[in-house]
Amino acid sequence: MPDMPKILIVDDDPDISLALVDYLHQEQFDVEMAYTGKTALEKGLAHHYDAVLLDVGLPDLDGIEVLEKLSREKPELPVILLTAFTSLSQTSPSDILEKSFAYLIKPYSREEIRHALRQAVNSKGSQYHRDTSSEDSANLQPFPSPNVQPSPNSMPKTTGPYNQLLLYEYQRLVESVQLMQFAFDHVPEAILVADADKRFRFANQAAHQILGYNKEELEALRIPDIAPNYDSERYHDHLNELRQGKPLSYYTTHRTKHGQNIPVEISVYLLNFHGQEFTCAISKQITEQPTAAEKDHSHTGLSG
Repeated sequence: MPDMPKILIVDDDPDISLALVDYLHQEQFDVEMAYTGKTALEKGLAHHYDAVLLDVGLPDLDGIEVLEKLSREKPELPVILLTAFTSLSQTSPSDILEKSFAYLIKPYSREEIRHALRQAVNSKGSQYHRDTSSEDSANLQPFPSPNVQPSPNSMPKTTGPYNQLLLYEYQRLVESVQLMQFAFDHVPEAILVADADKRFRFANQAAHQILGYNKEELEALRIPDIAPNYDSERYHDHLNELRQGKPLSYYTTHRTKHGQNIPVEISVYLLNFHGQEFTCAISKQITEQPTAAEKDHSHTGLSG
């Protein structure tokens, strides 16, 4: 059996790093972690890696500085930058950015990570290039937004039967998405969908009303931000149970925008969408904390 490609993940968020480690192990990568730029440089210069996933925002050294030093000492090592800044190419020296193999803008998908690493490993020893037109990249699908609200003026002008059919299909898609949003917003329980990095990607109207956050505010948060009892190790244990098809329900507490802790009963489901994992939590607000006997009949879950 051939050796697995060895990857160094550099990110100061242990939850994100552990989630990537779990996923990349499943994808047949040998993974090590570094939580600071200094540690990344020590490991990257002292050991062999087939590629590096490097977060730009680190607590000590800037990721661009780490990239510059790694590329100077090991120019053959592919480095993939992970950044939350869409203006990265404008705020960082172009000659340094060109030394990276690629960069991914957060929130990125697991499929994008896997594809970028496969490209990096396969191209090692050859001329690096940024391939954004490959078949795999073309097939990547973003998580669908349920808030598609096109104005009549934004609809494409079409002529001919073929384009009329495309316009008709587009309108049908918009109507279906709007119906889904309408249905979810009229469910009294809160519905929260989070991605593999525990960042919220969808919430219905009840979730916004109960937690007190608007759409933009909630989508900037992650599960630990609203779950005072969150436990990272327990999260990964029960995520594995969900992967095995086991049901998950539990009592816990959620914290609102204004700092109020509210008792809730939650059922959690695992969704697989275009190769990405999402957790869907249906949260029902309860008037008081459950008794010990009631807790014994529930499964402690993803939010703690």
